Amino acid sequence: MLCSIRNLARLGVGLAVIFGAAAGDKPTEDPEALLRGIRSKALAHLSQLPNYMCRQVVNRLVRPAGSTLGHQDTVELEVAFVGHEELFSKPGESRFGERSITELAPGTIGNGVLGSQIDMLFASDAAEFRFGGTSKKDGHKTYRFDLFMPQEKSGFRVKHGGAEAIVAYEGSVWVDVETLEMVRVDLKIKQIPASVGVRWIEKSMHYELMNIAGTDFLMPRKSELAATDDVGNYSLNLISLDQCREFTGQSTITYGAPAPGTPSQGSASRDKGERREH
Repeated sequence: MLCSIRNLARLGVGLAVIFGAAAGDKPTEDPEALLRGIRSKALAHLSQLPNYMCRQVVNRLVRPAGSTLGHQDTVELEVAFVGHEELFSKPGESRFGERSITELAPGTIGNGVLGSQIDMLFASDAAEFRFGGTSKKDGHKTYRFDLFMPQEKSGFRVKHGGAEAIVAYEGSVWVDVETLEMVRVDLKIKQIPASVGVRWIEKSMHYELMNIAGTDFLMPRKSELAATDDVGNYSLNLISLDQCREFTGQSTITYGAPAPGTPSQGSASRDKGERREH
C-alpha cells in the first residue's frame, strides 16, 4: 500500500488472532471460529483469483487550509494484479513497467486497491483482533472485527515531502453474516510523528462481486482515501474500479539503451498482451 500527502503511505499488513466479544454483545458463534472462517474464505478467494487488470479512476479533491473542498483532477490508470503484485500504466500504453503510482500521478495518491489488500490483511500474523458484534453495513447484515496494528509490526510507511515513518494503525473489518465474505474495510492512521508533517490518514474499501473471465470475484469496487497535513490541508481520493479482465501479458527483460518512453536499462517489464474483456 502506498499512500501519502505528497507521496501517500505504504501498508504491509498481516492479521493475528486475538479475540474477545465487546461488552454486552454476545456473538451467535464463537469469535475465534468466525475469524478462522473469514481468513480461510479470504485466502481461498485470493488463491482462485486470476492475474487480472482493471481501469482505476481516481477523482482527487482538495481543501486548502481555510478554504472549501474542490475538485483537483481526475486520474485514470490501468492497474494489473500479477503474482500478488500491483503494476500500473497509463491508458493506451503497451506495457506495464516499473514506475510507481506516484510517478504516474504525483500528489495525494494510493495503491493497494486490488487483491493485494486481502492478501496483506490475512496472509500473516501481526495485528490484534477483537470481535465487535453484528451491525448493518453497506446493505448487509455483518459481523465486525476491530483491529490494531502496533508500530513495531506495521509496514505502513507514511511519506510527506522528504520525511517518512512507519506507523501504527487501527481499523475495522465487516463481513456478511451468511457468507463471511468481505463487505468493508476501514483503516485509520493517527499516531504519526510530528516530524512527518501529516496529522492523519483514513482509508475505506467497499467490496462487491465483479466478473473476471466469466467468474465472479469479490473486489474493492469503490474506495476512499483521505488525509490532512500539519497545516490543515485536506485531500480526498474517490477511487473506483471497472472494466476488469484477465491479464494475459508476458514477462520480458530488456537491456541496453532503452527507446524513449520505455523502462530503464536492465529493468523488467510486462507487456499488456491480449486483453480478454468481460
